[in-house]
Amino acid sequence: MKKTAISLIFACISFALAAQTDLSDGIIVGKDEAISTPYFAATAGWTFPFGEMGNRYSSFMNINADLGWKTQKNWMWNVSFGFQFGSNNVKIKNDILSGMLTSTADPFVISQAGTDAGLIAYNRNLSLSVFCGKVVPLWFSNPNSGLLFSIGAGFLQHQIIYENTLENAPQIMGDYALGYDRQMFGPMLSSFVGYVHMSKKSFANFFVGLQFDNAWTKMTRDYQFDLRGGDDNVYYDRMLTIKFGWMFPFFGRKADKIYF
Repeated sequence: MKKTAISLIFACISFALAAQTDLSDGIIVGKDEAISTPYFAATAGWTFPFGEMGNRYSSFMNINADLGWKTQKNWMWNVSFGFQFGSNNVKIKNDILSGMLTSTADPFVISQAGTDAGLIAYNRNLSLSVFCGKVVPLWFSNPNSGLLFSIGAGFLQHQIIYENTLENAPQIMGDYALGYDRQMFGPMLSSFVGYVHMSKKSFANFFVGLQFDNAWTKMTRDYQFDLRGGDDNVYYDRMLTIKFGWMFPFFGRKADKIYF
């Protein structure tokens, strides 16, 4: 799943780069006025979870693929698909798997070979949101750059992924793993504040800032083995993400000037 998401982002970047190479030398963005343009953005960030999510996971990687439109009035609209994942960052792994762990000083899951399975656990999140934002220019010379304030709404799903790194442990593989994965799903509201820069040089189009997400999630599984049932509670998940995104505007002609 990680490789698929990253491959999709690189494919979109390649397409946008190919479109940019069709421009003549010396043509610039924002030389005379604010412009209207569609764009693709590839975003990477680091997320710090709080609330119930913070009780389950430590910090994790966040990557996004955005398709958007910047208007001449400096409004920005975009649809954002997010994929987040950690690295052995599940805090409650031993609590969930207590029924199958050894009683040694350093508990582990026994593999089918009778040895330590080397089990690790990390989160995998998927999100889909729609954002609306406003660019507030800081300089007359480039009305397309400035402070960016945006809000968004969408959905979040997160769950625990178990991986045997040494030997197979059938009791935590396949469909059995679903009985321990704590898959959650629910609506999410987001806000972002940062800086967006659309440069007079072709490839210097980026944004950087902080995003705060609030999600209200509920378990999607009817049964979890350690709970001996389901969980109908709604949990309040929060995330703070430091984000950096590289933008690839698509191009159009206006009069005898080309803007990107």
